[in-house]
Amino acid sequence: MAVPLAVGLYAMLYIGFQDVYEVFGITPEQAGLEQATIFARLLSTLVQVFLWLLPLTGFVAGVCWLINKATRGAIGRGISAVREIPWVAAAVAAVLSGAGYWAYFLVNGTLDVDAGTALFLAAIVAVFGLLIPYRMMRRTSPGRAGTKVLTGVLVGMGVGFFLNIMMVAGAHDIYVNGNGNEFLKVVGFKNQWATVHDGDNKPVLKDGDRALVLGEMEGAYVLYNCGTQETVRRPVEATLLGQIELDPDFSNGGKDKVEPCGYAKEEGQ
Repeated sequence: MAVPLAVGLYAMLYIGFQDVYEVFGITPEQAGLEQATIFARLLSTLVQVFLWLLPLTGFVAGVCWLINKATRGAIGRGISAVREIPWVAAAVAAVLSGAGYWAYFLVNGTLDVDAGTALFLAAIVAVFGLLIPYRMMRRTSPGRAGTKVLTGVLVGMGVGFFLNIMMVAGAHDIYVNGNGNEFLKVVGFKNQWATVHDGDNKPVLKDGDRALVLGEMEGAYVLYNCGTQETVRRPVEATLLGQIELDPDFSNGGKDKVEPCGYAKEEGQ
């Protein structure tokens, strides 16, 4: 089940990566990110998620082992007996899969559904769309294996939907204030800022201002201008980047007031 879960999670993180760049009006490909590059970044994310979950899973397994020992194996025998009941196994798989649909309805509900409505819709899907099919699949060994695969993929996608929220929220924070969040670092998004000068070393932006370097594509830098909240392309040969910094502190340690992005548009009004 772990491999299908990782596949579903990776697929949703990939979609989340596209949503992050969509905040700036471009696609990852327009920022010079190929699928192989995104795969490498997200593979690192999956490794870190695995490292976080491993001790948690081990702790739960250890507690369950102690409880089983304390009851002289009664808990283990009871769980094994329950697992052999087809309807119970199918119900557990349907609940886990329904959780993935709950995340889907909560994140992408076309009618802007709330958590309660999303849970209700997910329950309908789980009961009428998954429970009976999963029960039928339990009749054969390939069907039981298929149930585990489907459940793993849907759970991974459900987790991915919520991680997408964190990714897009961080991108919006950068778009509005220039600040990201820790999860964007985990998925490999480079919150890198630099001053921009033209080929004659004349500043392109307001003195001291920096632009977010989104990437490089076909001989041009893709830059986000926080002052005007515009994403622009500039030829590499006519652009000099200086004072390059990852995750800069625009408040200078809390000493300076940070203007929200869009201040240049307000000055022009």
